Amino acid sequence: MMTHAQLKMFITEAILLFVLGAAIVVGGYFISSDNAYNRIQTEYHERFSTVLDANAYEKVKSKALNYFPEIDGVYIGYDENSVPRGYVVDLVVESPNGQELGMLVSLDYESTRITGLALNPVEGDNAYVISDEDMEMIKEKLIGKQIPIAFVSEEEFVVDDNSDKVTLNGLNDGVYYAQRLFDDRNRYIDYVEIEVVNGEIAKVKWDAFSTDKTNQDRSEASLKGAYVISGLDWATQSYNLCHALLNCQDPGRLAMKSDGTTDIVDGVTCDIRPFVELVEECIDNSRAGYTKDDYMRGLDAMLISLYEKDAAELEYVNGDGHVVFSFEKDPEIYTVYNEDEVAVGYKSVRQIEAELNGTADTLIQDPVVTPAETDDEPQTSTPADYDSREDGLTPGGDADNQIITDSIDDLPMSEMASFVQPVPEAYDETRTVIRACNTCYKFLKEYLNWKVN
Repeated sequence: MMTHAQLKMFITEAILLFVLGAAIVVGGYFISSDNAYNRIQTEYHERFSTVLDANAYEKVKSKALNYFPEIDGVYIGYDENSVPRGYVVDLVVESPNGQELGMLVSLDYESTRITGLALNPVEGDNAYVISDEDMEMIKEKLIGKQIPIAFVSEEEFVVDDNSDKVTLNGLNDGVYYAQRLFDDRNRYIDYVEIEVVNGEIAKVKWDAFSTDKTNQDRSEASLKGAYVISGLDWATQSYNLCHALLNCQDPGRLAMKSDGTTDIVDGVTCDIRPFVELVEECIDNSRAGYTKDDYMRGLDAMLISLYEKDAAELEYVNGDGHVVFSFEKDPEIYTVYNEDEVAVGYKSVRQIEAELNGTADTLIQDPVVTPAETDDEPQTSTPADYDSREDGLTPGGDADNQIITDSIDDLPMSEMASFVQPVPEAYDETRTVIRACNTCYKFLKEYLNWKVN
């Protein structure tokens, strides 16, 4: 029979053995887990470092992936300080002829610009093959571009930066105004106001107000650091661009390129397309004598036709007198459709009001503004073998050469952030890679709950 001292020693030894055994088990677990983690990270590095060289990768777990069966996995890459560097999306998309293309797409974590592209071969007879040469040319087109992407011509305006000021014909003196009919992803609606004196543009203002009435205008937000873009603050870039227009008078002489930027205005790195298109609408309004007051009545007419109340009654007028309303949910009122019921452009407010009043036939010129938001492009024509409903482009002659809206990868053209021209002789290849990039955009839009227009 054990004595009390022996029993105490036995219990102590049992506890020590239990603790030691538990320590061995736990230590083995952590060693095993650490080895498994290292093996996974080694595998990730081997797979993803060609598109995003990160210190560590973490697989994204999200219910949003259930809506995107073409995506095999999404990963976040971190640097040595555990700061996110970007996303890697592993996916398989369908080519125009129904074959499968495996892709790795990496995106900057903050800007979602494309930082890397790589082919990820799929097995089977239905694999789509892109040559190394074509892939390199596609990468040159797409890397650095913001998603989503559509096709457009790379035609540029040709200007002489040292040319004298031109005088536009037919301008009537007065104040003229135009605004976007939908807000952008930051909930801003761009607007331009010009004043014509003695037949010349004497004043011009480009800014944007927020559909969230608690927010500042874009210029003020940029000066206070709440709205940030690359290069100079947005307010300064807007001022520089307005000054350049006063010097040259013609927005066509600002040399807007296919990505919406210009190289001839010092200090301007932002997308100038909203400015150019709204100035062109203001110029058309001036030629028609359609003043700012007329424009505001036109917006009221649109709202009354939709909601039987004007902007004031709907409380859509802010303190500066702007109509703070996005028509994004009513695209039929401003969209131009062809005979096949495919959207081919946007109407101006002057044209819309004339149609609502039954006086459209009296318009000398019905302007059609091509769709955009830091994202449209000069009107283009495409080869006859292009599938326009897939590309967002219309084939044909001068009357049909506008960008199509709501037609590329089920994304409206108002969301397009970048425009590229397909690689020569590799249209289908470029189109398929763009589809992969736009699929990444659609996932991130769902995953991050973006508000995009």
